[in-house]
Amino acid sequence: MQPLSAAELTAALPRDGSLPGYSVTGTPESSTDGSTSDPDVRPEACRPLWDARAGASATSVARAWVSISPSGFAPPTESLTFASYDSDGADAHLASLDKALDACPSLSFLSRYGDRVTADIERVASQVTLGDASVSFRMHWTADLNGLKSDTLSLITTVRTGEATVTAVSDSSVGSQLSASKKRAFMPKLDHDMLKSQADALREAQER
Repeated sequence: MQPLSAAELTAALPRDGSLPGYSVTGTPESSTDGSTSDPDVRPEACRPLWDARAGASATSVARAWVSISPSGFAPPTESLTFASYDSDGADAHLASLDKALDACPSLSFLSRYGDRVTADIERVASQVTLGDASVSFRMHWTADLNGLKSDTLSLITTVRTGEATVTAVSDSSVGSQLSASKKRAFMPKLDHDMLKSQADALREAQER
């Protein structure tokens, strides 16, 4: 079976009005360059996790992504990325995430202001049981801009369906008034029904 092309992945992405409870807030984009994210991620062994948050994968044949926004007050920032792989590539991609999670309780990256920021990482066990396999984890970091601190909590979930994956990323900003213990306990919510619908869309695209 040939891996899905960028055009086929794009066609499988949701359109506005097709995802109950959500708005599609951007125009779908795609890539076939297998690019990765920030080259300044440290340690290097943790790069697959930061790439996953950015919707990137060095081993994918093609990717397509779009921004979505759930209905409600102050919704988190969310994105969906579909990616296709050569034979056994999707399974190897999830294995690389598993390996990185075992090795990386934290990683650091450069912020857009050039500051090095450390993100704590936590595997989220049993967050989702969809598709053929799945990996879910949370990142938490605090950015300091001229003494003004802001916390970001990011939930990243990748589900494999055949030789393709769907990655859902949800970024939530947490107010500085929350205690450190509450920030540590805060978990962005994952919409299982939404993610199942997208995993099903990927499976259907591969069966055409």
